[in-house]
Amino acid sequence: MEIIASRKTALLIGATGLVGGNLLERLLAHSAYRRVVAPTRRPLNVRHEKLDNPVVNFERLGRDASVFRCHDVYIALGTTIKKAGSPEAFRRVDYDYVIQVASLAHTQGANQCLVVSSAGANSESRFLYSRVKGEMEEAITRLDFWSVHLFRPGVLLGNRDELRIGEKVAAGLSTLVRQISPTLLGDYNPTEADMLARKMIEAAQAISPGVHFHGAAELIKA
Repeated sequence: MEIIASRKTALLIGATGLVGGNLLERLLAHSAYRRVVAPTRRPLNVRHEKLDNPVVNFERLGRDASVFRCHDVYIALGTTIKKAGSPEAFRRVDYDYVIQVASLAHTQGANQCLVVSSAGANSESRFLYSRVKGEMEEAITRLDFWSVHLFRPGVLLGNRDELRIGEKVAAGLSTLVRQISPTLLGDYNPTEADMLARKMIEAAQAISPGVHFHGAAELIKA
C-alpha cells in the first residue's frame, strides 16, 4: 500500500479533551498531514489553514458521512461514569460513539485507526469501565482496518479544563510510586497526555499493518 505522506488527511475525534487537544496541536504542526478534520459539538477556538472543524450531532453521526473521509482516524473520546451520569450514558460515549466513528471512517476509506483506550481494558472484567474499554477494543479490531493501534495509558497527566479529584489523587500517588520504582507499576504507570499524543502520531507514520497494543510502560516520557 502506497500513501503519499504530504497528501494525508487526519480525522480527529475528541479534540476538546486532554489527549485530543494535544493531538490537535501536533497534527496541525505535522508535515505528514495537509488537512486535519476535527468534528466537534461546538466550534473550536482554534484557527489554522489545515483545520476543518465541522459541527456535528453525535446522535446523528451518519447524517454527513463524507465528514469522516480520511487516511488516519484518531479517536480520543472518553468520559467517566460520574460525568456521564449513568452507566448507560458512559457506554454511549466510550463504546457507541467510538465504534460509530470508526465504522464511518472505515467506510469512507480510512486505512489506519488509532484509539485511546485504557490500562486494564478487558471485555470480561467485573468493572464496568474496564469492561466497556475491552469491548470497544474488540469491536474496533473487527472492523478490518489495514492497521489498528490501541493505546492503553495509565492515569492521564496534563492540564484539564475540568477538575477530576479522583484522577488527581491517583496521578499523585502513582507518580510517587514511579519515582521510587519506575518499573513497579508497569502498564499502570501515569501517562503524560502530550507524550501519548506524540506516540499516537508516530505510530501512524510507521505504517505497520495489523493490530498493535501500546501499554503505559511504552508511553513513559523519556
